[in-house]
Amino acid sequence: MNLPPGSDPREIPDTDPSAPLKPDEATLQTRARTALAVERTFFAMERSLMAWLRTSLSMISFGFTLAKFFEYVEGQRGEHIVGRFGATWSPRAVGTAMVVIGTVALLFAVIQHGRRVRALRREGLAQQWNLAYWVGIAIAALGAFALGALVL
Repeated sequence: MNLPPGSDPREIPDTDPSAPLKPDEATLQTRARTALAVERTFFAMERSLMAWLRTSLSMISFGFTLAKFFEYVEGQRGEHIVGRFGATWSPRAVGTAMVVIGTVALLFAVIQHGRRVRALRREGLAQQWNLAYWVGIAIAALGAFALGALVL
């Protein structure tokens, strides 16, 4: 053991081990940067959910419009629409498929977003109201309603 000359190895420093340590400037900056990084990550995830919202809403509305438009055209003509090679084209099936794909994709995006937000909360994200999450749930419900209108 290398001790400085004149020091007693039995001396104990007079620091209280239960006393909280004062953070230095570097620790404070690191904590601030980490908190800001968590916030930026949350906002990036929210932007991703909003992109899924736009995509899903486009698919749901276009699919519903396509199915209803061709249903109207078939009603005016009184016959099925026949494609170039004599095959009967079912725009209702295509429209319904687009509504299903848009709704299911949005549901998965909302679930994934919820899981990621819970993970960020474990990392220190403050509890906050998430508008994109609730709008996603509302639009998924509208997609289910549109699907019901097409099927029934």
